[in-house]
Amino acid sequence: MEAAVDEFFENGYEKMSIAKMINKARIPRGSFYQYFEDKQDLYTFIIINIVGSKKHSYFENSNFDKMKFLDIIKELFVSGVNFYKDEPKLASIATEFLNIKDLELKRNILGDSQKIGHEFFKNLIENRKSRGEISEDIDTEMLIYFINTINSSFVEYFIEHKNLKIENNDLLIYLDKMLFLLNNGLQSNK
Repeated sequence: MEAAVDEFFENGYEKMSIAKMINKARIPRGSFYQYFEDKQDLYTFIIINIVGSKKHSYFENSNFDKMKFLDIIKELFVSGVNFYKDEPKLASIATEFLNIKDLELKRNILGDSQKIGHEFFKNLIENRKSRGEISEDIDTEMLIYFINTINSSFVEYFIEHKNLKIENNDLLIYLDKMLFLLNNGLQSNK
């Protein structure tokens, strides 16, 4: 796995070479094909099982049930930033994956995990609607789409502004501004 991560990190999905990875890992070619069908199968495993599991570990101890909705969103974003800081190779692979233009490839790789993430947000939003924290007038699917769009924008901003440090609150200030818009909309208080 280390050789595979290195190969995807160094060359990206398109230029990744199974032959180079096998050589670097010093394993027989047949051993690779015992576990994986092809490059896409290996990439799927890395994205879902390694990147996904590692990212999940950053917030798995959070008690979302006791948190307000926007605090959960903030926690998820901050956890993502910490993942990007702590795991630069995996973060680079994740970022490249986000930027893949081939939507069919993305859907094939994400498979059920995309549905699981969608269901997480759907259940969270519906629960918060029943508690009165989120207006019943809010379209759940549109809010999920909006959160995903904010997340993509936040990741892009973080990547483009690597000089921002979470420790000195620059990134948190940017995140708070985005969440303020989500919470308050564009309506004036006047």
